[in-house]
Amino acid sequence: MSDSFNKLMIESVTDQKSANELIGKLFDVTRPDAVYGPPITVGEHTIITASEYMAGMGVGYGSGGGNAPGESEGEEEAGAATGFGGGGGGGGTTMARPVATIIIGPNGVRVEPVVDVTKIAITLFTALGAMAMALRKMKG
Repeated sequence: MSDSFNKLMIESVTDQKSANELIGKLFDVTRPDAVYGPPITVGEHTIITASEYMAGMGVGYGSGGGNAPGESEGEEEAGAATGFGGGGGGGGTTMARPVATIIIGPNGVRVEPVVDVTKIAITLFTALGAMAMALRKMKG
């Protein structure tokens, strides 16, 4: 392997390490104390919130090399220009929302779901829009 290729590989390993650290940070939200809130006691009742967490990430890397413009492949001239390049990028997101409350009291344990009215409305309008488009295609 050439020195240029070795240097490129060392740089890629550094990028991979950074990507692994980012993945670790994004998925730290899945630990139990992030999903279940701290217990809150009010009188004889203890309330614990439960949440839904989602994380997503995309990472890409690329590298390339070649001869200077005008150089043909296979020419082995002393001092022939050769270029190498590489780059990478990535992004990620996390989302959390409460989904239930766990209520512990003298009469037992109850789980009360948290109703997300906005999510229900968006789903309803999406379904209605899809049905309207299907009806329009069937008529046309």
